[in-house]
Amino acid sequence: MTAPPPDSPPEPPGRRDLWIDAAWLAVLAVWCGAWCLTAPARMGPTYDEPFYLEAGLKNWHECHPEALAVNGVMPLPIAVATSPLYLHERRTGELLPREQWVEHLPRARKVTLVWLAVLVLSAMRLGQAAGGPWAGRVAAGLVAADPTFLAHSALAATDVSVSAALLALTSFAYTGRGRPWAGRVLVPGFCFGVAVLCKLSALLYGGVILTAVEVLYWFESGALVRSAGAWAAGVARTVAGSVAAVAAAIALGLVLVLAVTGVSDAGRRPMAEILRGIPADDPLRPRYERYAAETDRVPYAAAAFLFQWWHNARGDAAFLNGTHYPKGCWYYFPVLIAMKVPVPVWLLGAVALLRPRRALNPVLLFALLLLLVTFKSNLQTGVRLVLPIVALGYVGVAVAAVRAFGRGGAAAGAAAVLVVAAASAWVWPHGLGYLNQFAGGPAAAHERVCDSNLDWGQGVPDLLAWHRANGEPPVALWYFGTDPAAWKPPFQMVGPERAALRTGDDVRRFVGPRVLAVSQTVLVLHPDATPSKRVALDYLRTLTPTARTQTFVVYDFRDQPAPAP
Repeated sequence: MTAPPPDSPPEPPGRRDLWIDAAWLAVLAVWCGAWCLTAPARMGPTYDEPFYLEAGLKNWHECHPEALAVNGVMPLPIAVATSPLYLHERRTGELLPREQWVEHLPRARKVTLVWLAVLVLSAMRLGQAAGGPWAGRVAAGLVAADPTFLAHSALAATDVSVSAALLALTSFAYTGRGRPWAGRVLVPGFCFGVAVLCKLSALLYGGVILTAVEVLYWFESGALVRSAGAWAAGVARTVAGSVAAVAAAIALGLVLVLAVTGVSDAGRRPMAEILRGIPADDPLRPRYERYAAETDRVPYAAAAFLFQWWHNARGDAAFLNGTHYPKGCWYYFPVLIAMKVPVPVWLLGAVALLRPRRALNPVLLFALLLLLVTFKSNLQTGVRLVLPIVALGYVGVAVAAVRAFGRGGAAAGAAAVLVVAAASAWVWPHGLGYLNQFAGGPAAAHERVCDSNLDWGQGVPDLLAWHRANGEPPVALWYFGTDPAAWKPPFQMVGPERAALRTGDDVRRFVGPRVLAVSQTVLVLHPDATPSKRVALDYLRTLTPTARTQTFVVYDFRDQPAPAP
């Protein structure tokens, strides 16, 4: 099937196209289900998931999202993820004990497949709207085959949900431009609200998308083309209509957010709770102290926004390509995306751009606009924060290939989907640590990335398997994460950064005659957190690791005498 020319709308799908779409979606559903339902058995809880389970259940029990809001987390994906646990409680009539929450994590993780389904369907719908049936199929296939999307879809987290909601927003806004208020405002506004209920980054991303779609409408409607007559008046009407449409959609979405999240009861004072976590020397603390003193009942969405405002203003350290950046680096996300997106996608986009006039399309421009926004982001904790941009980029590349080369582009896109799926099968179940071959592949990940790009605390099951296969030695664990299994035998948790270490001999005495397993994120992130941590890391760099798991580096200290009491 040949793609329509760029200046004409795609033809509506016929019966044959609908059957092809249904068969393709069924194949993708089986593939995604097989990957995402089998991988969690090999992945321990990530750093954030135990908190999500605790705060999500508290939200269900108390009917307000305060535990989430005071940590800057929006409630919708967490409420959806913990719904199986809450239903279990309702069915049994007993509250789940805290120590059993993580045991039910697999149930919560399965729910994320619902968000992945919305993401894939939205990618197909947007691709078809911008480039025809085959562009939509290739777009859906690229998203469903990608190892990073699959890895995050196997977790009870928020990043796939906001990606799905923002792609749905883009799809409905793109197809509704220039239409009556229901298509132009009502549905996009609802999608915007859902996206913000998933994650506060949607405030910015969604606003950019809605604005970009309206600017696109200016050009498509011909309002900006100078002509005889009342040209200026026509432009003014178009611009005013666009501003009104964007403002109405955003207002509708915010009303939905406020209605769902609610307002704190008198005396709860969520701002005071947020203030407890802000250091005394933080520049924003005086302002937040004033907010806490002057406010009592606060919309929970506003509390979450204020937490995230402080969190982003404070910033955080980043590790990229072997370098630690104490305050992050402005090009973090573009470089990270370059390493995380599979090579076939880059090649498909490069070939499509050989015909730039046909390949360039609005969806690609939307992705590029959002990428520019990331240059000012101070939170650089993983590609998960920009998954909506990656999803839009995949749709844009699929549209570019099909618009540029028609049947040939569709065939190349299908081949790219197969190769990307093969890469995902190759790295299963360790999709979080995937890097493309341009970046050295997954084997080079420990030299280039950390945190949720590789080691998000999920690697304890792999370390247990290594422990069983190597004689079950005593293990001292220096760990980044919240997996309860890390605090149980055969592990003994240690914290060299809190010890009084001055030399390498101090490190050896501290570890004693044991194996030391160190999280990759501990090794590379915040190396100067304390003087003792710097001493420990400097000494470990002089040693040759005994072994590596996906997220741990193992050193053998069993030739050392037992430490003094």
